[in-house]
Amino acid sequence: MWLLFDFGPAVFQFNRNKAPTMTCFCWRLRILGVWRCTCKTWMVLILLICMLPKIWWSLQILSYPNSGTSHEHPQGMLSGLEAPAKLRLATNSPVLLEFEPCAGFAEQEMQAVKALMVGSELGAQVVFISNNGHVWDLWEMENSKLSQFADSFFRDNACDGPPGVQRKFWCGQTRMPAISILDQNDFDLARSLRKRLRIENAEQFESLRNNLWLYQPSIAHLSCDVLSKFPIVEPGVEWELFWKIWDKVEFKQDIQKTKQKIEERMTLYGAGAREKTRQMGFTSFPNDTAFNVLHLRMEPDWRIFCELTLNASGPPNCMNNTFEVGNVLLSEGITPSIPLYLATTVSTKRTLEQWRGQSSAPFVGDNLFNIYTIITHEMLAETIFNEWTPRLGHHKMFWPAVSSLLGMNANMFVGNSVSTFSGFLMQQRLRIQKRSIHYNGGSLRLQETKQLAPKKKWRTELFRKKIKWLFCIQPREGQTQDSSAHMAKVAIKSAFAKTSLVAIGVTTASPTSKFAAELVAAGVRLIYHTPSWVPHIKAMISQWEGSNNRFSGDKKPSHLLSDVDAMVGTFLRIDIPILGLLDPFLFYADIDILFQNDVTWPKLLGATDKQFKKMKDLPYEQQVFAKPGQEGIPMFFAMSAESEMEKVAANAGVMLWNVQSMRRSYPSFLNFIVTSGDITWPIGPGDQGALRTFYQGDRGPSYLPYLFNWKAYWPRNPTAVLVHFHGPKCEGDILPYLDDGRIRLPLFHFLLKRCQEGGNCLELCRQYMNYLQD
Repeated sequence: MWLLFDFGPAVFQFNRNKAPTMTCFCWRLRILGVWRCTCKTWMVLILLICMLPKIWWSLQILSYPNSGTSHEHPQGMLSGLEAPAKLRLATNSPVLLEFEPCAGFAEQEMQAVKALMVGSELGAQVVFISNNGHVWDLWEMENSKLSQFADSFFRDNACDGPPGVQRKFWCGQTRMPAISILDQNDFDLARSLRKRLRIENAEQFESLRNNLWLYQPSIAHLSCDVLSKFPIVEPGVEWELFWKIWDKVEFKQDIQKTKQKIEERMTLYGAGAREKTRQMGFTSFPNDTAFNVLHLRMEPDWRIFCELTLNASGPPNCMNNTFEVGNVLLSEGITPSIPLYLATTVSTKRTLEQWRGQSSAPFVGDNLFNIYTIITHEMLAETIFNEWTPRLGHHKMFWPAVSSLLGMNANMFVGNSVSTFSGFLMQQRLRIQKRSIHYNGGSLRLQETKQLAPKKKWRTELFRKKIKWLFCIQPREGQTQDSSAHMAKVAIKSAFAKTSLVAIGVTTASPTSKFAAELVAAGVRLIYHTPSWVPHIKAMISQWEGSNNRFSGDKKPSHLLSDVDAMVGTFLRIDIPILGLLDPFLFYADIDILFQNDVTWPKLLGATDKQFKKMKDLPYEQQVFAKPGQEGIPMFFAMSAESEMEKVAANAGVMLWNVQSMRRSYPSFLNFIVTSGDITWPIGPGDQGALRTFYQGDRGPSYLPYLFNWKAYWPRNPTAVLVHFHGPKCEGDILPYLDDGRIRLPLFHFLLKRCQEGGNCLELCRQYMNYLQD
């Protein structure tokens, strides 16, 4: 009965105009919410009798001998206690806060911290249910830094607050623990004796606090969804408090010891990684214990989450580059010369092979498994648990906990920007100035939803500070001493001498070939690629071999049509959008070039510094794309002039790629090529002809300034960014022609004459030879 009533003051002066006072009693029926009073003695006695349970409850609370720390009760510890003792343990505080745990490891980590923040605001002791498979089962709780900090913080927060029952309770001589560790049975008992209130949003806290203390004993309930959405934004008091609490969290010794044993094993794996990559041309090796961590989300439930949860708000990026992640690592300069720990539940050899088989192009996973030394927790468990078995090893959160500690100690952490585990770990590493990247691009979901939002915008920049230069190269029988290898050497050396570009090579060569190893040793980040269309290109070239009709009708000739390796090499660039590189815009240039000046975004876009600043501050969706033939941000790609100095986007030897739009249109573009029955078009042969034929009209190429595709046979230009040896090359064509008039290919005769009559070929070829012989 006492649970149905609230009671008011027992004594008050009934009539101020009369000397005598009347002892009366007021109460409120909770269901009706209306106060009633009586001055009859028998009614007062009845109501006082009804109050006895509540008075007894208050005395129990005030007399409970708390130690000032939380109490952790292992499973079954309370089963032998007498009911009164059990009741005391289950109901430490008149006001409790329970929260519904979310499913994920990092979600629960963040929830626990946020629950303590909410609990301190409400003056409610926070209940952690033990032995239910939650992350705090793996935390040090009893007499821990976390519990001591929470106790002190709750007390200080209440003592600094306004006078009232909450302040009296928390600031009394008897110190109450802020955290209560209960098993499920004890919690069910505590909850059954309390008025339950549900928290719907963060704006309710003040009114809810008053109601909780008014209707004590009470319990507030926080759902997974509400607590997850509780905003933590930098700068702010909540941001500072969140990290102060988190810094007190410690994992139990089982977790710490497992992490330590794994790091000790990394020395052995590291030796194997160094030996493996030395054959690939890598010459720089970090210390023996170094390792990287990749949090790769590829589980079936993750794919369902991406499809069902995120599709409603726009195209999801959570599955981007899942299969191309090896290319992401290579292009971002993450060395394969140290072990790569794979943090994922899909860790057995069988499940990894199944994962690779799900890709429409299974070869793209080769760069992850063939180039990097992959370590999984299944491999580690077979070795480190031979002589020692962790007591908590069966816990479902055990390996996520170990992985999170390894992620904190790794040289580089690579995660998924949508994943809470990755996002939380990235922010922890940011606080200690350790580098992290996300392999799928986009922005950090924790930041976008304000679940945990640092001041620094964490997203892939539209125009990244370090511009990547991509080139494609097809070896001839794996040999290094050929013209393509020489041109690549000169282009790379001039790029490093004259620009701040990051050189990325795409090749079909074997990773252990001398050809590929020399490129890596020269400082190139090499992506090993097996195109799906190679048989088609070879068949098209073989079809016309020896035929006089190759250039009949309106088809334009090309010296590449008689060279299978060269044609495959030039067609390689059509696959740039599907390689998985993070950059929204990429600079491409053939290897028959010589860099003269640095490559910058304003120059590439034909913009002033002021105009570019406005461009880079806008998200992709708000950009204004250049019209076909105009300078600016390309809708698909930008090209410059062919052999004549005219403002016509015609030459694919140097390009600026809009990777996002080209990736979306790639399937239809590739289908256009393989169903054309030939690799020459009226507008031109090869992939250049295919690009200009497929992308035309409203989606035609924008224009790349002359400076990025200056020809050797044009007049000297000291402001040119690069010179393109379009057509005739130094070693095989220009120098022999200038020396004694030799002409290797009649197709180049008119260009060689321009070299001699007004071009700058001789000076540029001397530069070329100096780089080559250096």
